[in-house]
Amino acid sequence: MSDPRLYSTSAARNKDVIAEAFHRVCPAASHVLELASGTGEHAEAILLAKAGLTWHGSDPDDEARASTTARMADLGQAAAEAFDTRVEGWWQAISSPIDTIVSINMIHITSRAGVEGLFQGAAALLPSGGSLFLYGPMSRRGVTEESNQRFDASLKARDPGWGVRDLDDMLQPLGARFGLALDDIERVPANNHVVTFKQVGR
Repeated sequence: MSDPRLYSTSAARNKDVIAEAFHRVCPAASHVLELASGTGEHAEAILLAKAGLTWHGSDPDDEARASTTARMADLGQAAAEAFDTRVEGWWQAISSPIDTIVSINMIHITSRAGVEGLFQGAAALLPSGGSLFLYGPMSRRGVTEESNQRFDASLKARDPGWGVRDLDDMLQPLGARFGLALDDIERVPANNHVVTFKQVGR
């Protein structure tokens, strides 16, 4: 039986940076839901850096979900689910308590509806003070690095609904709409950002 684990060169480069940032900005995290887990390498790095977390991985892609499930099984975590933030009410299938939601390298490769669904679901699931942790390339009021401009163009060529999202003009207004306040912004290597929102709507 073949090993379902997938490997990503970009995850290999950034997983330790992401794990360190996650534990620094979300020190109280206990029950974590990850959306678009991909290969599962980011979750694996975060869990190896700190024991005691309960992790709920998810991905709408079958192969990615199998890869994440295999990695989570080795760490005593549950199998990944098939949650898709583009689906209306996706969060209604979750009965476990969640205090932190993680989305790594997702919001630029989903539709605007998928980004809105992420924020709406986070608002529905998180308790007061709960965190939404985002990682990826972002612009600030339309300004971003040349490499991210090229990346944005390549994403839009693949799907016009994809693209590098703007923290000030898109994500913060979405957060405010759903009761999630911007809590922390950090620049990290390779022209990416770590951004956290807090649930303040309850």
